[in-house]
Amino acid sequence: MTLDRLQSRQTAGPSYPAAPVAAERRRQPDVPFADVCISPEARRAAERVLASGWVTTGRETQLFEAEFGAYVGAGHAVAVSSCTAALELSLRALRLPPGGTVLVPALTFCGAAQAVLHAGLRPVLVDVDPRTGMPSPGTVARAARACGCPQAMMVLHYAGAPAPVPELARAARLSPSHVVEDAAHALGTSVGDRPVGSLSRASCFSFYATKNLPIGEGGMVTTDDPEFADRIRRSRLHGMSADAWRRNLPGGSWRYTVEETGLKANMTDVQAAIGRAQLRHLDAWQRRRHELAARYTAALDAVPGLRPLEPATAGRHARHLFVVRVGEDYGLGRDDVVERLAERGIGVSVHFVPLHHLACFRGTVLTPAGGLPGADELFPQLLSLPLHPRLTEQDVDRVCEELRRLAPRPRTAPPAPPRTPRADGLRTLVVGAGEAGRALARDLARTPQFGLSPVGFLDDDPAKHRAGAVGGLPVLGELDDTGTTVLAHGIEVVVVAVPGLLPARFRRVARAAEAAGARVRYLPSFIAALQRDVVGSDMRSLDVHALIGRPEMHVVSPEARSAVAGRRVLVTGAGGSIGSELCHQLRSFGPSRLFLLDHDESNLHRLQLELDGDALRGDDVVISDVRDGPRIDQIFRDLRPEVVFHAAAHKHLPLLELHPCEGVKTNVRGTENLVRAAMASGTERFVLISTDKAADPVSVLGATKRLAELVVRRAGRDGPPGTAFAAVRFGNVLGSRGSLLSVVAEQLGSGSPVTVTHPEVTRFFMTVEEAVGLVLEAARIARGGEAFVLDMSGPVRIVDLVREFARSVHVPDVEIRFTGLRPGEKLNETLFSSGERHTPTDHPRILAATAVTEHDSPAAATERLPDLYAAAERNDDAAVRRVLAELLPGFPAARPEPGPLAGAADPYPDDF
Repeated sequence: MTLDRLQSRQTAGPSYPAAPVAAERRRQPDVPFADVCISPEARRAAERVLASGWVTTGRETQLFEAEFGAYVGAGHAVAVSSCTAALELSLRALRLPPGGTVLVPALTFCGAAQAVLHAGLRPVLVDVDPRTGMPSPGTVARAARACGCPQAMMVLHYAGAPAPVPELARAARLSPSHVVEDAAHALGTSVGDRPVGSLSRASCFSFYATKNLPIGEGGMVTTDDPEFADRIRRSRLHGMSADAWRRNLPGGSWRYTVEETGLKANMTDVQAAIGRAQLRHLDAWQRRRHELAARYTAALDAVPGLRPLEPATAGRHARHLFVVRVGEDYGLGRDDVVERLAERGIGVSVHFVPLHHLACFRGTVLTPAGGLPGADELFPQLLSLPLHPRLTEQDVDRVCEELRRLAPRPRTAPPAPPRTPRADGLRTLVVGAGEAGRALARDLARTPQFGLSPVGFLDDDPAKHRAGAVGGLPVLGELDDTGTTVLAHGIEVVVVAVPGLLPARFRRVARAAEAAGARVRYLPSFIAALQRDVVGSDMRSLDVHALIGRPEMHVVSPEARSAVAGRRVLVTGAGGSIGSELCHQLRSFGPSRLFLLDHDESNLHRLQLELDGDALRGDDVVISDVRDGPRIDQIFRDLRPEVVFHAAAHKHLPLLELHPCEGVKTNVRGTENLVRAAMASGTERFVLISTDKAADPVSVLGATKRLAELVVRRAGRDGPPGTAFAAVRFGNVLGSRGSLLSVVAEQLGSGSPVTVTHPEVTRFFMTVEEAVGLVLEAARIARGGEAFVLDMSGPVRIVDLVREFARSVHVPDVEIRFTGLRPGEKLNETLFSSGERHTPTDHPRILAATAVTEHDSPAAATERLPDLYAAAERNDDAAVRRVLAELLPGFPAARPEPGPLAGAADPYPDDF
């Protein structure tokens, strides 16, 4: 948004008096944010073309293409109507599959994302580094993981600064042939010593009125690939043959071909003639921009709280924009600065509103799990100052002087005096003086029952050190000063309040604090690393390898997308921990519709907010219970899902031992309702999420899941050609709701003993990412009737895992209380039953279980299901157990009595 003519309005609180401002405005002319330079030569060139009678694409356009390509060092240049059109045409020319994913910076112009959508592709937002305003290799890799395997990437040289194109391409695991540069700001930019225009498959320039080479409108695609350039030449004129524009010239032909779709996006000769004339002045204009930027840099260095963006890589900056960050230590918010400058006749702007903040893109772009914290931090601070060749030195000095005057606190002001800590709390050092740290210190000060009294901060931000204090507490040093600060100030507790702190840095801080005698505590957001919403990133800081004896596997292959892309997908149990993570992953695969089904409306509401940033936005959210057969039939008739992932289930093992009828109604009959409706409506792929407890089951949970597997196996055998019904068996999922680590974390945090059922109990473990990957791969490789299992190497002793986890959170002497095995629990789980054999699949880490004995056939078990359902409807627990025992050899007909220490009050739902 350009704010150079923003009208003043009354604001609350102290302000500058109106009369002096008005008087000052009369004395000094306005400083506009932008001023378009159209040279006399450009005006004459436009008149010459208008007088010629030929004003559309023609000879001037061809000459402009040749001259511009030579200027940026590119083999080919194709002139088009705008930079947005250039982006869309370049993406189309890559010939990506429909619905393919394209990485796009979260901080960019809305037209960039719309170009992706108009090309039939899916934008995947990439977070930015707040210091540079551009993505980093780390944020690119995170976004690439979120969508599985991106097809392409758009790189923006933000404000004209060079972006590290090769490093970002490597982070995305893409070759330069699948990178398109948004060079709207970057005419004159170089990365290292290479000019932007020849670094990747395509560079897209803008000639908008405020850009470095102003024409009014227009854009250019440069490339070294002649075939690629020819595709764009055809596409810019409805896909017509490249010389179709000549058909109205003498000797031209009315005949042309159209072999592919295209746009009406050609540049006119009027625009091209202006561009050619303007190009002769570009070097002089660029020198002037650099002089003005240097003057800004020198003048603003003395203003605390105003910081220019840092370079992301070496190279030459085109100086399209001069962007500063308005930090908290400036003393005035960015929006207030905009208003105050407008009152004084100084125009400024903000580039840009992050894409995930814009309603248009909610539901159409993919946002990585955990959000875009870098863009969210940076956006409220962004401010672009006037920078154009007609700006004078006096204009720059005036802008800088006004910025100095607006700062409520001069640079020499003494820091606020430190607040005296309470004597009744432990002396607490807060690591991180950002938003999280300030909120934590404020809450600790207001809540004496926490027993923690904050005495100061550690932070690496030099501006916070210059200010001396944040929120009334002194800034005592940097993070590397943890040990000396603890000793110097008698610190008893160190609380880490930097949720995004790298694991290695976190460990250094914690070890230094402990070595100096302080206890280390963590924000709830750090413990929340055990929950689904951050399991894909922060979970790694817990060293999964050490916990479960093997490295975490990246299960999803690039081919998994083919089972989902462009299809109507339904997820049952979508609001649960596994279902919701599955929905996040599925979104990145580009389904045409993603239907979320659950009987818990609160969880559905939460999930839609996570996925779309809004809720109740259409009919993709479905409230239903899988036990309601007629309702399920109606849903499948209306929605006609092509792919179904069935995650809805009762799965709390101890409670199902007490209520077996409920387990049958949901886990068995609910699955049969879904399978019947799926077969009737033409569903192509159906994947049931089962459990390793279904192998030779002795619990109601395992038995009902085993019968659900057999219902699915029967459908896989009897379903129409072209359909595939299969199941997957999970081990215990780290990070799912109520899982072992989240319960252990709560017990450690409260100082309670950690409860474990038996010293020798073992279980198979997998992470949420592995669990979801198994489900997605099963949809791809299923042929019908299989039960797929992830090769998890071997079981893990629970006692060993608990002790390793306790060490990772610095509780070396964990107290463990053994409660005894509860009814339905096994000492050791297995992945395959005695009546099954396992066979390899085309995925190296996934095995398929197939039956080898008579009693394991689906017909033998499912023919008695009406008897089981009748007993469940009568709520006859004993009859349900008897029928289960008859159907599944080895299942106990009578409910086992609990051991001497066992009890349903033990916290673990999945029988650890």
